[in-house]
Amino acid sequence: MDTAVSEKTNRRKLLYTAEFLEWAGERGLCKEDILPPSKATLCNYAALFAGKLAGGTTRAKLSAVKSWVQRQGLVWNGRDSLRNVLSGIEHRAPTSLFRKQRPPVKKEHLSILFNELDLSDASGMDCALAAASAGCFYSQLRGGEIFPPSADPNDYNSSSFPTVKDLKPPNKNGDRKLKLPKTKVSQGEEVIYSPQPGCTSPTRGWQEHIRVNKLGPDNPLMVYRDKNSELKVLTKPTFLKRCNAVWSKHNIPCMTGHCFCIGGTTNYLILGIPPDVVKALGRWKSDAFLRYWRDLESLASIHLHRHHTQQTYANHIQTTRRTHRQNAVY
Repeated sequence: MDTAVSEKTNRRKLLYTAEFLEWAGERGLCKEDILPPSKATLCNYAALFAGKLAGGTTRAKLSAVKSWVQRQGLVWNGRDSLRNVLSGIEHRAPTSLFRKQRPPVKKEHLSILFNELDLSDASGMDCALAAASAGCFYSQLRGGEIFPPSADPNDYNSSSFPTVKDLKPPNKNGDRKLKLPKTKVSQGEEVIYSPQPGCTSPTRGWQEHIRVNKLGPDNPLMVYRDKNSELKVLTKPTFLKRCNAVWSKHNIPCMTGHCFCIGGTTNYLILGIPPDVVKALGRWKSDAFLRYWRDLESLASIHLHRHHTQQTYANHIQTTRRTHRQNAVY
């Protein structure tokens, strides 16, 4: 399977391919019939999911079959006819299959969280949690990129998750890079943290987390010391449970790990940072991140106001220059 994607994605592709082969076998199709599968075979298979699955799920199943066929060095026959079938499936998908849009974590949410956490030297877990929340938000991290599945430090895999030494020292501007050994779609990338005003600055959060928990270069980045000074790994379920326990008291909706990524993206767009820069910072491989503009009303207001201000200023400059020229004539 493709080594550029995660093991979880590879397992899902294997499952989808196996489902297709099982379906083909039940219909008496032989190897010659499915290598490569004809347009009719592909359309018949896709039509099975009409009214049952969302369009995206059906496309994922067919994409897995396509990868399998192409790895055999064969031509993929799914073109216009299959696209039309998939389009029809999208329109017939039950509304119950569509998830509600996940809310974005906002800067105000981070401030509330930091205010209620114990960020003294007495609570290593809360210091780790603060660093992780700011880290995920400001670098648009996916939770699976830093949170391992096991709370046991002995299970920590440094080839998949960052250690302390993967967080590079600050440069002259105070920026720090974090090397991610493995991401959802690649074997390693870097994210950049810049100092931010206020208590939620990610660079400050990482620094305090490492200091309070007395972490060495080879320690996992997402560990903390418990009351017995023993190292424990901060997992995503523990992280989210603590965050949502704080936010629920302030009537903030329940957040998932991806809400931090969505929130960071929206935050940068609201600040007026160009979308292509936001895309690069978030390591988006396509324009899919544009779906995560969760605060369109604010974005529109801010950008329209900024445009109006810039236009007013430009008009003022032109008027001033014209006046100077007229005065110079006389």
